[in-house]
Amino acid sequence: MQIRLLTEVGRALAAACSAREIHEAVLSAARQLSGADKAVLILSDDQERPVVRSSLGLEPALLAELRGCPLPSFDEGIARALHGSAHVIAAPLVVRDRVSGVLAVERFRPGSDEDAWLLAALADQAAVALASADGEASPGPSAVAPGAAGQRADETAARDGSREQDASLEVDVQRERYRLLSRAIKDPIWDWDLRTDHVERNDTFYAVFRYARDDAMSTGSWWLGRLLPEDRDRVLRGFEESVYGSADSWSEHYRMYRGDGSVARVFDRGSVLRDARGKAIRMVGAVVDLSEQFRIESALQDREDRLRLATWAADVGTWRVDLATHLDTRDASLNRILGLEERETTQPNDDWLSRIHPDDRDAVRSNFERTVRDRHVYDLVHRVVRPDGAIRWVHDRGRLICDQDGSPLFLTGAVVDITELKQLEGERAELLRREQQALARSEQDRLRAEDANRMKDEFLATVSHELRTPLTAILGWARLIKDRDIGSERVKQGMAAIERNAHAQAQIVDDVLTVSRIITGKLRLNTVAVDLAGVVEAAVDTITPTARAKDIEIGVELGEALGHMSGDPDRLQQVMWNLLSNAVKFTPKGGRVTVRVGRSDSQVIIAVTDNGKGIVGSLLPYVFDRFRQGDSSPTRAHGGLGLGLAIVRHLVELHGGTVDAESRGEGRGATFTVTLPLHAAPSSVREGPPHAPWRVALEDGESTPLSGIHVLLVEDEPDAREMIAFLLEGAGAHVTTAGSMSDAMSVLERLRPDVLVSDIGMPGESGYTLIGQVRAAGRDEIRAIPAVALTAYARIEDQRRALAAGFQKHVAKPIDPAALVKVVADLAGRP
Repeated sequence: MQIRLLTEVGRALAAACSAREIHEAVLSAARQLSGADKAVLILSDDQERPVVRSSLGLEPALLAELRGCPLPSFDEGIARALHGSAHVIAAPLVVRDRVSGVLAVERFRPGSDEDAWLLAALADQAAVALASADGEASPGPSAVAPGAAGQRADETAARDGSREQDASLEVDVQRERYRLLSRAIKDPIWDWDLRTDHVERNDTFYAVFRYARDDAMSTGSWWLGRLLPEDRDRVLRGFEESVYGSADSWSEHYRMYRGDGSVARVFDRGSVLRDARGKAIRMVGAVVDLSEQFRIESALQDREDRLRLATWAADVGTWRVDLATHLDTRDASLNRILGLEERETTQPNDDWLSRIHPDDRDAVRSNFERTVRDRHVYDLVHRVVRPDGAIRWVHDRGRLICDQDGSPLFLTGAVVDITELKQLEGERAELLRREQQALARSEQDRLRAEDANRMKDEFLATVSHELRTPLTAILGWARLIKDRDIGSERVKQGMAAIERNAHAQAQIVDDVLTVSRIITGKLRLNTVAVDLAGVVEAAVDTITPTARAKDIEIGVELGEALGHMSGDPDRLQQVMWNLLSNAVKFTPKGGRVTVRVGRSDSQVIIAVTDNGKGIVGSLLPYVFDRFRQGDSSPTRAHGGLGLGLAIVRHLVELHGGTVDAESRGEGRGATFTVTLPLHAAPSSVREGPPHAPWRVALEDGESTPLSGIHVLLVEDEPDAREMIAFLLEGAGAHVTTAGSMSDAMSVLERLRPDVLVSDIGMPGESGYTLIGQVRAAGRDEIRAIPAVALTAYARIEDQRRALAAGFQKHVAKPIDPAALVKVVADLAGRP
């Protein structure tokens, strides 16, 4: 590479048009050859005084101080220019048998003989180029007086003579440098001066090719005569093309006679050095004796040809490990299996181990060692990893080869690629695994289906029980009141039982409908700003009568500054009512239930604690599951469908919160904790606590609050129509009834009722159609009549639809008589 760089520099110097371009080319080459950061070129001026002409890497201030200023000596100039440098290499520029300058570079480590030789060669090229530039700068013919022609001829002859002396001196200098370099290099090298046909060869050269120095001539032609005639013309032709062309290097394989007459196969290569005019003046090269390698390769090739035929026919790769040298010889077929070049190779045995899959490597090593130690057959299946990462399965078998004394010499064997077989086995195993998984999933699905059917049957049985129990009381008391004269006190007791059990049935229906909406994803929240304290107090007020009946004390602890939160007040009250109802149900007489509400950062925490029955540990993780009950046997002490806590969990999660249950065990009470985020409350705020679910009581007072109010009642069911009419008339109202939408419109055309109470689900045309025609009527008194939707469709969505259709109020069946009377009074404007 360095010789090529010197050649390129020679071309650049030949093309240079000025001394400045020569300076720049020389300093740039000096930096590349030596890896130096600083370089300086010092030349003699007209008075033979050293002057810094050009530099690289010097500080601007130092360069300004040195440039153009005569120096005492070249050494002084180098010392000042490269002051502080760890190591310096310098080479003189010799012209006409005198030193005309010096080229110096800075180095961070000591320079070698090769470094010094390269810098000196560059200095020689610089000296020749600068001398040529000075000659070209001499006055030409046009600048010489006619009478001075003879003098010019004499000067020209002197200059040519001086150049010849320079060339001779350069040759001597180069020879000495070559001898220094050849002693440092251990390979056979040669240095051929093409101008004189003189060749320098190092001692290694003569030793390798078995020539004595006295027997060899120091010429290129002698060497060419040592080549075999079959190769000589080809080598000479290639050599001349490189020398007389523009190539920077030459290389060739050929055969030549050694000093003992044997034939060597060699690889010869050299680099061409050219002068400033591009003429080849020198070649430096090295020779490699390939004879032994060729002999080995020939033997291996013959062996490979014989084995390849056998292994190719059997599609088997073979190997042999020399136990003395631990070298592994693999044939072409085995290398093909390994994803390598398909040829026989020999390498350390560790190379084979490195190609074993990491998970199988210990097993292969252990089997190998056991085979050598115990003299048994080497046989195992393992994986190998190809260079591209592909994994192949192989069946590896081998046996030990011993000498006559029984000492092991080789372990030799064969490898068969069984990847496809393994893939088939894997596919079969995968199919079997999938079949087993399918069977397992089928079994799991069967068990889940059986469990679901069992839970469904238990749920239906529970629903049947929970519905039939209040129906027994309702029907029993109804028949007693109808068929027998049981007295006024008994009648009141029976009516209270009928009312209480009817509410129980309504609660069951509401819970089932709520769970249905949860399962189908149709449960939605009507989010407003909620006064949480009001929600809690309303739920407590609702459950208090039940608690008093069991002599249970309910304590409420409200934290400070609870404020408002964003939520659905009805659903939040349902959460509180379900938790309180559950606590009261499982707390014995004389027990206590405590409600604590407080804020923590951006959350509100509600805890309902009782000292009742508690929860067994096995049930605690499932307490919020649908239809899950601690006791579903016929002998259970508490009723219910197992839906209340499931509804609580879902409603809390819809609000972005969580609910947890804690219990220290059976008989030690339980705590249910609801955590809700305090989102920013909407602008609409519901004033006062939400209404209590399912019941609204009128204050005692006026016995006929609807006196003077005309009500149009539209109901297709005769029994219900008669009962509701009787209820309203008992409150003082004048009631007109209609069994269909057409009857109702006919009444509205003739009469002027104050309030419209209409069922929604009617045959033919529904209550929605009726209210639509009423609101679209041409007469203002019909269009403006207040209307109540009276329906068994009790979902929140049903309420919203009724209000959107044009009704002012929505009352769900079964009705609370007092609630219905109050709604009618409110719509009629009765205080």
